Amino acid sequence: MNTPVLGIDPVPVRSRDDGFSASDFWKLIVDNAWLVVSIIIGITALATAYAYLATPMFASDALIKVDYPNPNALGVNNTQGQQQVVPSTLPTDAEIQIIQSRAVLLPVIKKYHQDVLVAPREMPLAGRVSELLATPGQPSAPVLGFSSFAWGGEEVNVSQLDVPPRLENRKLMLRVLPQGAYELVDPDGNSILHGTVGRAVNADGISVMIDKLVARPGTEFNVTRFSEYQAVTRFAKNLKVMESTKDSGVVQVLYENEDPRLAQEITNAIAQTYIAAHVDQHREEASVTRNFILGELPRLERELQRAESELTNYRRSSNSMQPGTEATSYLQGSLDIERQIASLQMQRTQTAARFAPNTREVRTIDEQLATLRAQKQAFDQRFGQLPGSERKLMDLTRDSKVAEDIYVAMRQKASELAVTRAGTIGNVHLIDSAIYPTDPSKPKRPLVIAGGAAAGVVLSILFVFFRDQLSRSVKSPHSVESRLSLPVFGAVSFSPIQARLDRPSKASLLPGKSRPGALTSDPSRRVLSDERDAKGLSSDDVGHHPLSALGDRDMAVEALRAVHASLMLDIGPAPNNVLAVVGATPGTGKTFVASNLAVLHAQTGKNVLLIDGDMRRGRIASIFGQHGGNGFAEVLASKIQIDQAIRQTDVPGLSLMTSGRFPANPSKMLSTPRLPLILDLLQQRYDLVIIDTPAVLAVSDANLIAANAGSSVVVVRPSAQSEGELQEAIKRLDLTGARIAGVIFNAVPKRRSEKRTYAYASAYMSNVTTEED
Repeated sequence: MNTPVLGIDPVPVRSRDDGFSASDFWKLIVDNAWLVVSIIIGITALATAYAYLATPMFASDALIKVDYPNPNALGVNNTQGQQQVVPSTLPTDAEIQIIQSRAVLLPVIKKYHQDVLVAPREMPLAGRVSELLATPGQPSAPVLGFSSFAWGGEEVNVSQLDVPPRLENRKLMLRVLPQGAYELVDPDGNSILHGTVGRAVNADGISVMIDKLVARPGTEFNVTRFSEYQAVTRFAKNLKVMESTKDSGVVQVLYENEDPRLAQEITNAIAQTYIAAHVDQHREEASVTRNFILGELPRLERELQRAESELTNYRRSSNSMQPGTEATSYLQGSLDIERQIASLQMQRTQTAARFAPNTREVRTIDEQLATLRAQKQAFDQRFGQLPGSERKLMDLTRDSKVAEDIYVAMRQKASELAVTRAGTIGNVHLIDSAIYPTDPSKPKRPLVIAGGAAAGVVLSILFVFFRDQLSRSVKSPHSVESRLSLPVFGAVSFSPIQARLDRPSKASLLPGKSRPGALTSDPSRRVLSDERDAKGLSSDDVGHHPLSALGDRDMAVEALRAVHASLMLDIGPAPNNVLAVVGATPGTGKTFVASNLAVLHAQTGKNVLLIDGDMRRGRIASIFGQHGGNGFAEVLASKIQIDQAIRQTDVPGLSLMTSGRFPANPSKMLSTPRLPLILDLLQQRYDLVIIDTPAVLAVSDANLIAANAGSSVVVVRPSAQSEGELQEAIKRLDLTGARIAGVIFNAVPKRRSEKRTYAYASAYMSNVTTEED
């Protein structure tokens, strides 16, 4: 069942199958606009505070070019059929890892004391603000007597701090003493040593040297000496090494520090340390190769002498002879193959000293050697038909020539490597050195503030959405209809005039409120004043009438009329004309709904009796300006007759029975057979009997009254009870046999998403008021 349009329906009603649509989501945001704006402003303010209070970081970068390495360390000429071991891509990734290695970073860290952290002990937030306002070198005075905290302007330079392993990565405290002295305290509060600025101090394995200390006596600093592993880890967080463009071979080294000069110097130091290490590595390789060649030269010289001696002796013994064309061809081919084999064997000997046997470099040379040996074997078989003497002469000549070529090539290479070792630059080059950064790299204030505002928008929307979804309170009529399958007679909007009526005495006691013009300064009070004048009531009488008795200038009254019309149609077929107004929890507005429904029904010319069935805290008597006295409790106790408890009101046709004096046990009195007898008599005398009851979940009074009433209507106030509480109340009423006619939503707050609807209703109400005037 859908909620009928009753004056103002602040929440659109959906069927059970409806989901959370985009329109509903937008209305949720509009209704919580102030909350959303507050969250956005709060998060943006935090982002702004961070942007201006965070320590600025400066970044400086250097560019390094990585080239292909020399593929032939021995300098042997490439010949046909021989492959060179050349990488298919630039070794950029390997060089990046080398730059980030401890071998490169640790010397820089130690040189610039990045393994020591000295931080002043500051008051959170206030200390940072004071630091921004202070002048470097001029310590600020302590605030509120916190002399141990640093308030800006302090300067300290620790050039040396060596501690035993047990104190590494732990915070030590440096306390400034008068006349340039200081004290170092361990984490347990024990004094370790005392020293003076400019003098090295050694004690218990701790060595300290402080070059500069500008601070007030009593100021404390946190000092930490990091281990090598922790120092490299912390240092690497501010270091970025990356390839500028893929496969370009250009590596960017970028370092961030709060000191721009230090950022520049450290970046250059990293680049220079890496290039120096790279050059040293190549020089070392050149030295190893040269030493290897120098070690092989004596053997090669002996081989050359032996080959030449054998050739000379053979020529003497055979009287020598001029080789023929075929023998010359054989000799030339054998020389070429032997030279290649000899060169590859030399390369393999050196390569095997640097790489494992199964690596790609060694396997490539082995494959080349196998190919050349196969070619030599085939070549020898081809010329196997030569005369033996001629073949031997050619073999000896070949051996002598090959030995001579290898010996000469190795001597030449040894000389080249001597030059290379003295002036090598490797295959990496410094393109751009780091320059002094003038602007901080972070935080980027406009970006941080804009990001904070964007995050505020997202978080505020998510907060509002999830708060609505996770809330178990009853907030709208559609939730009752869809989940509890109960009809909703209408939604009565929150009435500021009724809020004034609920506390007239407090308002009259406020200073300055007794002036004639004070009442009309508030729109709701101005309406009350107009209604009072129209009906000839005094200012005290205004607080002693239900809202509907004052007129039609409040939209809530029109909504109550629509509720009354729908409700009367529903309770027509009921067993009797007794209507119980119930609520799950206190504070839902049962008394407000009951009293106004009674007034509205009486205004239709019917005889109505309003009974205050709340014999624990009933207040209907005060609404109508009546005293407590004898009432419903006394009638149930048979102390007085029914007629003695019924009183007349200023509303024609409306009679009243107050709760009476609060008894000790109202539930016991309501459970006696006298209650149905009383209701039977009253329903015969009145067109409608309305009973206001206590909260269902608080006591059992409402259940007993609803069981004897022909109909019961449940008053629900948004966010005043949860769905579980409402379900439990309805369950209890069902167990007693009560006939639940439906639900009335009361005090529904006005929503921004329904602003136009309120404007339309207000326009109609204004027109009605003008015509009546």
